[in-house]
Amino acid sequence: MDNVKTGVLVKQLRKEKEMTQKQLADLLHITDRAVSKWERGVCAPDIALLEPLAEILGVSIVELIQGERAEQSGELEAGAKEIIRYSRSEVARKVRGVQKKYLAIAALCFAAIALICGVLLWKSGRLFVLDEVVSSNGESRAVVYSKEMLGSIFPIKDGISIVVDLEDGGTWWDNTYEDCVYKGLWWSPDGRTYVLALDYGDTTWLTTSNPYTLAGSNLSARLSMGLEETELNKYGCGNSPDSPKLEYQFLQWGTDSASMLIYYSFEDSTGERHTGYFWYNCETWTVDGILEMDGR
Repeated sequence: MDNVKTGVLVKQLRKEKEMTQKQLADLLHITDRAVSKWERGVCAPDIALLEPLAEILGVSIVELIQGERAEQSGELEAGAKEIIRYSRSEVARKVRGVQKKYLAIAALCFAAIALICGVLLWKSGRLFVLDEVVSSNGESRAVVYSKEMLGSIFPIKDGISIVVDLEDGGTWWDNTYEDCVYKGLWWSPDGRTYVLALDYGDTTWLTTSNPYTLAGSNLSARLSMGLEETELNKYGCGNSPDSPKLEYQFLQWGTDSASMLIYYSFEDSTGERHTGYFWYNCETWTVDGILEMDGR
């Protein structure tokens, strides 16, 4: 990141929005002195402020870092609700006009219909949808479920499963991931590859999948391997057992659908924390453009 270029861009966009430094600072819950330092190129925005700052100024995170502008199942649920509404009206009518035994029969019918609806909803998976992510070109859609899958069946066991609707009308099932928490899924601009983030305790794991070539990789491991060939190797960063524990966060795809912006953090052997950003190319498996920030 070029602090001066980023500062110039922040100042330009702020003035275009007809905002003062204090108004921008208030929106970010910081001091106007911090905004002034950015615009003078003294320092760069903290990682936690990049996303809200980009949203306020109407640009992407990548544009902020580069310092310049860049070109850039409901039917089933409705049917079930309609059946339930009809059953309630039937029960109410029979309560007013028939004896208790008919009311009991009506209640049993209602329970049976509710059970059938529940089974249908369970089978469809709509009860377990965590997220639906459509690619930017609209040709691919990934649905994330909170249950493991056996074929197209959802058993009781929890897990993270992904089903992808392909542009040719086909369907692709990703692996089921157990004992983890879903954090996010991001399609590349060409709609061919996605990055999946999962939390395993205190560790975030990143993976890439291409449903069209059936290719996938452990992105976290690839990132660590790529860092072995960079200046961060002086801290022992890499994929060996003796390397410091590296934490990664996916930030954004590049426009070429191969590069991605990654945030990293780790503690070296002296206990000092290191954080920063770098670009990773998932086709060449290489890391470049490392920006190391002050330890926090």
